[in-house]
Amino acid sequence: MGLATTGSALVATPLTALSDAGTKQSGSEDQSGIKITDVKTYKLYRAILIKVETNAGIAGWGESSPNSTEVIESFVHNTLKSHIIGQDPFNVELIWDTLFWQNHDLGPSGALPYAIAGIDLALWDIKGKVLKQPVYKLLGGSYRKETPAYGGFGVYGGSVSVEKATEKALKLAEKGFKFIKLRMQIREYNMDPIPDFTVKYYEAVRKALPADVELFVDPNEGYTAARAIQIGLELQSIGMKYYESPCPLENHRDLAEVVKAINIPVLAGEKCYTRWQFRDLILEANPDVIQPDLIKAGGITEVKKIAALAQAFFKTIAPHNTKPTLGTAAAMHLMASISNVGPFIEFIETEIYEEVMSVFDNQVEFKNGKLHVPEGVGLGLNINEKRLEKLAK
Repeated sequence: MGLATTGSALVATPLTALSDAGTKQSGSEDQSGIKITDVKTYKLYRAILIKVETNAGIAGWGESSPNSTEVIESFVHNTLKSHIIGQDPFNVELIWDTLFWQNHDLGPSGALPYAIAGIDLALWDIKGKVLKQPVYKLLGGSYRKETPAYGGFGVYGGSVSVEKATEKALKLAEKGFKFIKLRMQIREYNMDPIPDFTVKYYEAVRKALPADVELFVDPNEGYTAARAIQIGLELQSIGMKYYESPCPLENHRDLAEVVKAINIPVLAGEKCYTRWQFRDLILEANPDVIQPDLIKAGGITEVKKIAALAQAFFKTIAPHNTKPTLGTAAAMHLMASISNVGPFIEFIETEIYEEVMSVFDNQVEFKNGKLHVPEGVGLGLNINEKRLEKLAK
C-alpha cells in the first residue's frame, strides 16, 4: 500500500498516512496531544498482557490469546512495536490497518490478529482513560448493562468420566449459570469417532441439571456433515437448544448442510479472525449465531466491524471468550454497544486463571448468571503493577 490515484488526485492510504503522522501532526492538528512511547508485554500462566505507555503518563492495558506467549511477545516487540511508537493512540483505525496490512504476509490468521488484539484493547483503554469514560460509551453507548453468560467444561473426547462431567456441570449451575456448554473436544484429527459418546454425556448431564438450566454441546469441529446431522437431530429431539461448531471451520459446505438439516440455532466462528473470514463463513455456511473472540480476532476495532457485518445478514453475536479479565471486559463493552447480541457470552472457569486474576484489583462482575459491563474508565479493570511485576515471567 502507498499512494492510490483517484482521477488526477493522489490519495494517502493508511500506511502512508501513519508513516507521515509524526511529521504532519503538530500543534492544533494533533487531536489528543498524546504520543505512544513504549509497548511492554507480561507473560503469566495462561495469559499475556500488553501495556501501551504514553507521554501523558497514561497507560492502556490489553490482552492477547496466550496460545503461544513466546510467539506473541516476539511478534509485539520485533514486528509491531516499531510501527506505533510516536503515534497518537486515538488513531485506532489507522494503527489497526497499518499493523495488519504491513504484516499481512505473516497472517492473516493466528499470531498476527492475536497480537494486534492486545495492542488494540490497550489503545481503547487509553482513550477511555483520557476522556474519563468507559469504552462502551466511546463505541456508541449502551444497549444493555448485563448479558447472560454460559459456563463450560471439556471431556477430552470421552476421557473424563460421565460422573465427573455431571459433577462439573452441577458446580456451574450452583454458581448461577443458566446456560452450560459440554465441550466434547473431538477435534478435526479424530473425526466421527466410533464409538461416539456425545449423546450419552448429554443425557446423563441433562438429567442431573435443574430444569431451568440449558445444556448444549460443542463437538469442537469433530464431525462431518452426516455425523453432525445425525447427532444434532438426536440431541434436538431430547431438548437441546443450541449446537456449536459441529464441523471443521475449513469445510463451510458441511456446516451449511447441518444448518439446513436441523431446527435449532447453530453457532460457529471462534476460529475466524478477520471480517473477511466471517464474510465467507456467513455467505457459505450461514450459521445462525457467530462467535468472534476479541483477543484473537484483532480486538475491539475489528470485532465491531464483524458485528456490523453480521447485523447486515441479521445474525447475532455470541463471543467466544475464554479469558476472564481484560478479554472479558473488552467483550462486555462491545456487547453493550451493539444491537445484535445473541443469547449469551462465554465465561470460562475462573479457577485455572487465579494467577492472572490476582494482578487485578477488581474483576468483571458475574452475578445471577450474568456478566455486567464494567463502569470504570477505559476497560474498567485496575492492574496492580507491583503484583504483576512479581508474577510475570
